[in-house]
Amino acid sequence: MKRYKLSTSFVASLILTLPLAGTAVGNDYPTRDIMHIMPWSAGGGTDTVMRTFMNYAERTLDVGINTQNITGAQSGIGTMRLMRARPDGYTIGTLTWDSVITVPYYNLVPGYDVEQLTYLGAVTVHPTAIIVNANSSWETLEDFVAEASEAPGTLSISNVGAGSVWHLPALDFANQAGIEVQHIPYPTGSGPQMEALLSGETDAASTSISAAYTAIESGQARVLAVMGDEREESFPDVPTFKELGYDVVWGGFRLIATQTAVELAQRQVLESAFAEVFDIPAFQKVAEETGMGAVWMDAKEASAYVQATQERAFALMDELAAQGLLED
Repeated sequence: MKRYKLSTSFVASLILTLPLAGTAVGNDYPTRDIMHIMPWSAGGGTDTVMRTFMNYAERTLDVGINTQNITGAQSGIGTMRLMRARPDGYTIGTLTWDSVITVPYYNLVPGYDVEQLTYLGAVTVHPTAIIVNANSSWETLEDFVAEASEAPGTLSISNVGAGSVWHLPALDFANQAGIEVQHIPYPTGSGPQMEALLSGETDAASTSISAAYTAIESGQARVLAVMGDEREESFPDVPTFKELGYDVVWGGFRLIATQTAVELAQRQVLESAFAEVFDIPAFQKVAEETGMGAVWMDAKEASAYVQATQERAFALMDELAAQGLLED
């Protein structure tokens, strides 16, 4: 299968111009601030959720955690920067669906190898949702399907990049519903994607509820349906796609990772501290109020979850590519 990628020189120039992690390692790890690489734009759903999480993790680690946004190649540039950071336990990063599925599937970044990273845990797991502007005429998913059927190719559903976490579910849904829609990418993240929805630039967004939570709560956006096995607790009136007759179950996740070469003892300290965040009542309160989909998985559970998701996603991507619905 043909893969698309950025030029090696371009990627190298971006990575080499970024600051390197420090070298000193104290006896009582950690003894200094930790760098957290965020491969998505500031202000987006993932950036907001993970900055919130890291604020609480500073308490359990007793050091500062400094987030740096390094975007590009659907999270590939930032994740590659994490791979190439010094494995001293002082550089961690957020990984999402695109980091472990889209980027390696399309070979977007030369030399990219997720085997260079090890998962410290998963912070959120959340279903894909189809969300529309509250000013639109679509009150239900079937309203949207009906109009899309009457005017093929005129309605649009946004995502964060071709073959991405939100693109693939939207393709699967459109394929099962038998509708033709435009799939509009916003590769820098959910921030610009939501701005486009609220401005009327796009008709619908395939994204997470957490990414659109502020707009939903303020009455600017409406959730038509979610791609989970069950309804979301925070939105009990919103049906699942399965309830509406579509066998579409997809979702995103946010993982924390570091280099595989980091000492096991250091990784265990980080994993334990991140798990402790979920015992903080204030974090649980924020998680519930913002609908972030907070679900803790330890390193072993996160690794198994990613492997199962990769197998399922790669199979569907190959199938859709064979049908001409996804570029290969």
